[in-house]
Amino acid sequence: MASRTNANPRSLVSAPVRVEVSPRAAPPGFEDGARDEAAPAPEFLGAGRSGRVFKRADAEGRVIADKVFGSNGLTRLVQYALLGAPNPYAWSEDAIICAELRRNIVARLVRFWFEGEVEVADAYGRSWNTEQRSWSLQTRFIDGRAPALDHPTNREGREEVRELVERVMRPLQRHLAKAGLDGSVWQAGLGNPVALANFLRVNDGGSVRWVWIDLESGVPALFPASPVQLFRFYIPRSVRWRRPLFDDINVERLRMYVKREQSALVERNGLEAYEDLLADIAIISRHAEGWQQLRRHQRSLRAREAAGQVSASLVRRYWNRPIRWYTREAGRAPGVLSSAATRVAGDVWRRVRDFPWRRLPADAMRFLVSQSFRYDSSARLVSQRIESWERRGQLRRVEADRLHAQLAHEESGAYITDFGVHVAIKPIVKFSQFAVAPALFAGGLIGPTAFAVILVGGGGIARTLYTLGRVVQCSLIGHERPWVALGVGTAPVVGNLAFPLQFVYSSTVDDDRIARFLVYDGCTTMGRRLPIWGGRDTLTEHIFNRAPERVLGLLGRRRRKR
Repeated sequence: MASRTNANPRSLVSAPVRVEVSPRAAPPGFEDGARDEAAPAPEFLGAGRSGRVFKRADAEGRVIADKVFGSNGLTRLVQYALLGAPNPYAWSEDAIICAELRRNIVARLVRFWFEGEVEVADAYGRSWNTEQRSWSLQTRFIDGRAPALDHPTNREGREEVRELVERVMRPLQRHLAKAGLDGSVWQAGLGNPVALANFLRVNDGGSVRWVWIDLESGVPALFPASPVQLFRFYIPRSVRWRRPLFDDINVERLRMYVKREQSALVERNGLEAYEDLLADIAIISRHAEGWQQLRRHQRSLRAREAAGQVSASLVRRYWNRPIRWYTREAGRAPGVLSSAATRVAGDVWRRVRDFPWRRLPADAMRFLVSQSFRYDSSARLVSQRIESWERRGQLRRVEADRLHAQLAHEESGAYITDFGVHVAIKPIVKFSQFAVAPALFAGGLIGPTAFAVILVGGGGIARTLYTLGRVVQCSLIGHERPWVALGVGTAPVVGNLAFPLQFVYSSTVDDDRIARFLVYDGCTTMGRRLPIWGGRDTLTEHIFNRAPERVLGLLGRRRRKR
């Protein structure tokens, strides 16, 4: 998968300071190397804005997390706009050396600050990935889990998040800023809710600690969720550095901090470890200058060279000719846009082609006329959501089995079916909103008011019509009418949770875990899908995950009073 770079950064400590601002030879591994076919396939662990992470064994037999840097989509566009090139860890050897050294510097300081209660997944080395044409960083693999989410049978999530934020992340942010590790504050979560996913909880025989696993940014630190932190910390630091803050280190401040704490560091770790720390700081200073002092067009050239898109001779030709380089790049723009449009169209076509269109008419008819088919379809949807939580480790097997078992209860059938109908009509509503309504408006068949109503409130209208039908039906047969569902269904986004909330309100039994689970799942999904600051295991997801508690508690109290 990758050809290993054997150079040891610490061996460069006695070399003269040299800032590289001229063309260099391609780093080792740019030429295609032979792949070790006997090596087992890496296990994909996940992806973020800075790259993809794989679990594999290294040459020494250690289990490692191999982070292959890269970006695409909006993240890549932001990197080009603010840095002049894609993620520097993907193409710059100087940058990847900084990442390796910074991890190990921060790891030693974190052990010093938190006395072993918090750790960093320290780096083992770096390598050039010949398949992805990108640098990768090998770090210690951490067998842990993200903070737990709240759900009807678990309330540990809130305490774990509070512990992580208040006892780890906030003190860590203060320590990093004091030590001059300005850029690392972003990955530690200052105004950045996505950073919660950078930490794992490890439990070794009852000994619990938090481990910081991701220290490398994907985008510059200019998009905090908190405007206060943007103007109080990030913009002043960016002004000081005269560039967007991207994992920057105030090396002189860091060196002075380490020297002030010399006696405590030597007492804790020994003189040799203290001298190694100072040596790493000296090395990281040179390599930071090696890529940060490149001009924008030079970063673009280096990135294109690393990707195999331009030759070394072309890099030399344009190295000091930014206008000519950008003129050349502007000529590529139509082709790049055309290729991107072709890829998007191809993805859309594959999804359309692979959709089971032949089954759609028959399934739609069965859904309309068969109550049992509607229930089976809805129960299958609920079962998939339970399994998704279990795969994430957010539901234990016994909890998942209990929820699956409740699906068979008679009192669950009606509201699960109604919940499934609300979900099933969503694609029809979206098609009407973004295809039918614009066509009718363009043809003059509806006015701007009707078009705006459909576009904004189409989902609520569809859910209300269905729920009104259920109100009439329940009135005719003498059942309780779903007024809660009727009211909640009119609301955008949360309207699909109307019938689970109705069941929590109406049920005369306490075994309503499925309904409560669906409410938690729906709110958690909203937080996960929120653009920019949302995502899996983020603070945003956890904030949305907490939202149902008050509403469900109120509905439960109302039920007990009746």
